[in-house]
Amino acid sequence: MIRLQLRENRNAPLKQWVRSQPITFSGRALVRKRANGGVGWVDLKSLSGVRLLVREQGIEVSLAPPMDRIMSTAEYLRADEATMWRDSIGWSGSPIARRDCIRLDGTDVNGKIELAISPVDVSMDDAWNALVRAGVIPFTGAPPTDGTYKR
Repeated sequence: MIRLQLRENRNAPLKQWVRSQPITFSGRALVRKRANGGVGWVDLKSLSGVRLLVREQGIEVSLAPPMDRIMSTAEYLRADEATMWRDSIGWSGSPIARRDCIRLDGTDVNGKIELAISPVDVSMDDAWNALVRAGVIPFTGAPPTDGTYKR
């Protein structure tokens, strides 16, 4: 818990910067996040869902509705430092319960963040286009096989 609080504190300036921008796109999504150390995938879960908020130059993926608590489960990224491609990710990285998604790779103050975002109430193309307009770099070649992608 202390480690999570330290992470939250270090990311506070990025969170404030992202949240200071107007929202240009919003939608509910099913989101999987690569666990620490790059081992497996975990689902972000909430009874009311997970929101993808694309802002002018930033991205916020958070539980909906946002709750002010000591530690958040939100991820904040600078759009111009993120890359994305289309993929299909299953439960915990396995072929079970695969779903089409937008793989979003970026960094925050603490390091690399890998998300698999499957929009629920909007089309995949609408979410993709919103991310491109915000500045995310689309990767259109073969997806990286080792989990890393360098621009």
